[in-house]
Amino acid sequence: MLDLIFFAFSVGAIFTAFLVISKNNPVHSVFFLVLTFGNTSALLLLLGVEFLAIIFWIVYVGAIAILFIFVIKLINIKVVELLDNSTRYLPVGFIIGLILLFEIYVYIDSYSGRGLITENSLELNNLNFLYTNIFNSTNIELLGLVLYTDYWLNLIIASLILLVAMVGAILLTLSHESQIKRQDIFTQINKKYTLTLAA
Repeated sequence: MLDLIFFAFSVGAIFTAFLVISKNNPVHSVFFLVLTFGNTSALLLLLGVEFLAIIFWIVYVGAIAILFIFVIKLINIKVVELLDNSTRYLPVGFIIGLILLFEIYVYIDSYSGRGLITENSLELNNLNFLYTNIFNSTNIELLGLVLYTDYWLNLIIASLILLVAMVGAILLTLSHESQIKRQDIFTQINKKYTLTLAA
């Protein structure tokens, strides 16, 4: 049953990825891109990589895909007819596809027929350590353990950089210029309304 679900999400990811590059309307392409990310995150959940699945939804679907839609609607991209110029990209796409298939074949061939567990006691001890300390823990637990112990200083530095960037963005948007009309609450409250009405 699990293999059938994995196969269904895999076919869905391939089909929606093909629709991303085949649709004429860029908004429809972005919607199918969101579906592709959804199928991919479901595959990552089935593989036990929960953190990457959550990152796919938060970063790619929640930020980048929505940003694409806003940019497309903001600059008013015209619907491009791809039928006229689609054939000239076929040779380049075919060559890139062959290179990708060759790389996949080399990667699979490098691990096929070679057992990861050898008679070396050092490698056996390393595999036992990996099984007891990594394979029995979830992805998020391991990431938090490494992030808040070994890389705590880098985490604090990154958070300070993000804080400075956020404060800088706020200060840039709140720059007081003479030609910009702004509301001054203190001056408005202390205004003598008798004089303003008389004027």
